[in-house]
Amino acid sequence: MMRTQCLLGLCKSVAFTAKLWSFFIYLLQRQIRTVIQYQTVKYDILPLSPASRNWLSRRCDPG
Repeated sequence: MMRTQCLLGLCKSVAFTAKLWSFFIYLLQRQIRTVIQYQTVKYDILPLSPASRNWLSRRCDPG
């Protein structure tokens, strides 16, 4: 009788811990999604090739 009560208590505590852990993981994933959503994107600045520079200078030349 005492053994079954102890096992029942252990089972309930494990179930509660599992629910608490899954709720914690849910909150953590929500925070990570928010951070990723507003993360800035950085691009490398690469120099133009001579052909591109020539083409752009002809297209953007006001005269």
